[in-house]
Amino acid sequence: MKKYIQVLSNSKLLILTFIFFGLSGQAQVIMFDDFNYSGNTDPQLASFNKWQIINGVSGPPEGATYSRNNVNFITDPNDASNKLMTLKTTVNGQSKAITHSRIESSYEYFEGTYASRVYLSDEAFASKDANIQTFFTIVSSALAQDGSKYSELDIIEYMAADKWGVSPDNRVGYTTSYHKYIANPWKPWKTYSTQQKSLAGWHTFIATCTDGVNIRYYMDNTLIATHSVTDNETQAGLSVYPRSTMQIAFANWIWNNVLGIGTGNRENTFMTDWVLYYKNTAVDLAQINTLVASYKAQGLKRRNLAGQTFYDTPQSGVATVYKDCNYGGYAVSLPAGNYTLANLQAKGILDNDISSLKVQTGYEVVLYANDNFAGSSAIITSDNTCLVANSFNDIASSVRVRAVTNSSPSILIEAENYTSMSGIQTEATTDTGGGLNVGYADTADWLSYSNINFPTSGSYLIEYRVASGVSGAIISSDLSAGTIQLGAVNIPNTGGWQNWQTVSQTVNVNAGTYNFGIYIQNTGVNINWIRITKSASALAAKSDSTDKIESLTVYPNPTESELFFSAEIIGANLSIINSQDGATVSSQKANSNSIDVAGLKSGVYLILVEKDGIKTVRRFIKK
Repeated sequence: MKKYIQVLSNSKLLILTFIFFGLSGQAQVIMFDDFNYSGNTDPQLASFNKWQIINGVSGPPEGATYSRNNVNFITDPNDASNKLMTLKTTVNGQSKAITHSRIESSYEYFEGTYASRVYLSDEAFASKDANIQTFFTIVSSALAQDGSKYSELDIIEYMAADKWGVSPDNRVGYTTSYHKYIANPWKPWKTYSTQQKSLAGWHTFIATCTDGVNIRYYMDNTLIATHSVTDNETQAGLSVYPRSTMQIAFANWIWNNVLGIGTGNRENTFMTDWVLYYKNTAVDLAQINTLVASYKAQGLKRRNLAGQTFYDTPQSGVATVYKDCNYGGYAVSLPAGNYTLANLQAKGILDNDISSLKVQTGYEVVLYANDNFAGSSAIITSDNTCLVANSFNDIASSVRVRAVTNSSPSILIEAENYTSMSGIQTEATTDTGGGLNVGYADTADWLSYSNINFPTSGSYLIEYRVASGVSGAIISSDLSAGTIQLGAVNIPNTGGWQNWQTVSQTVNVNAGTYNFGIYIQNTGVNINWIRITKSASALAAKSDSTDKIESLTVYPNPTESELFFSAEIIGANLSIINSQDGATVSSQKANSNSIDVAGLKSGVYLILVEKDGIKTVRRFIKK
């Protein structure tokens, strides 16, 4: 989705691109990281997905040397727009000194799907070093001997020269699940599976644990192991299913510092392209690839379970803005120079959530959140914590910007972010923005979303983004586990399970925080998202429905005196509504294809056009 915005300053057309975060403070169920970092000291490593690069004496093996310099972020040689994370071991051929590498998350994860695309190397096959390239999840070693809490999933441990004995000095990939262990002398309670062949090259490794019993491991499209209990190495029959939250980690290390026949200085390089965790849900390779492709197409580089997303597409002289930054009314500069039209990239944000802008005296720019704006205006940025480095290279004082949050913002709920459900499955969606939708719904299935706030009492518009390949589907919504019924909505046959359309209902709700539920009264519906909007701004949100004059636009926008309509509206009833408080400030019947708005105060307004039973809402700015 792309729109355009502009402001005239000193008779020059100034255009800046901005990019929004996802909804502020709304928890997500997917963690994703594309490892697009400037280097191993990039502060975003620790601040966003809480990565820590191990540097100094650590293990395994005990007393080993780990080096921050062995973890790097390089440009993908096959895709200049992509970055790869590399982890190396180094061996000094003369002194036999070894350095290892490991990066691990401080965030912790539990049930769901873990996936990463990694590159495994056969370099150690020649030297016969006991090199191990591994993607794994693990709890603190302090819990190692506690089988009720310890959890470790070694999704892949690849030894190009196996020193563990399954196929000595040959290529072996290990997949291991632990119940617990004792470090010294080594005694494990675990089970493992092996692939006794070269795994060199790029692969996507996946682990799913969602049923309380089984861990399923995949390499690409192939199920390589299903683990549930320990084997008889130490004691059989103990659960290896995760019992505590785990860190995600990548490491390249040499087991027990065992070296082979090589005599020269040497390196072994392990690489990863991206990592993804999907909470409480088992997803397959096709769904994962769809998600990752969607994220990369959007320019999304990382997201976390706290509800933050990061789009890293800075350009020289271009301001980048994130939606959930804390805008503080800071003055900023525009770079010097002449500018031509550039795209507004509201990545990951629905059309009706694009913020509108207005120009005030002295070229001050004001941002209104959740305002669907398609006219001419200017760009905004925020305080220093929200700026991309080097966004502004020149200082000028002619333009000031500030942000104002709408009093009636929309609440956007991604359908797959349910708190609880019955009978629902998720799948990758082709709808705008990508991600997942919920589907495979049968009659009497349901979804519930906790802590949905209705800030004031009154009328709310609830929109549902739906797709259906059948006729007769019906859904209903409710609050507080069905104690408050909001009514049913008929779902049209949209012509396919990925042909998306928005349907809506208007309801009255008392102010409060509720559990919001959706009940499948009659089967045959996929749902991508739900949006809840207070009445004043609900009129604008209605513009996404089929009940409108498709070709109608209003211009010029902003306007000082007269507003023109692109379609024939003579005889229509016109209502002008203040978008801030929902008050109707003017009502009249159209006797031409324009309307005089010179008497309006400066601000953002909605104009409701009602003709032949069809209501259409457009937004405009009065200078």
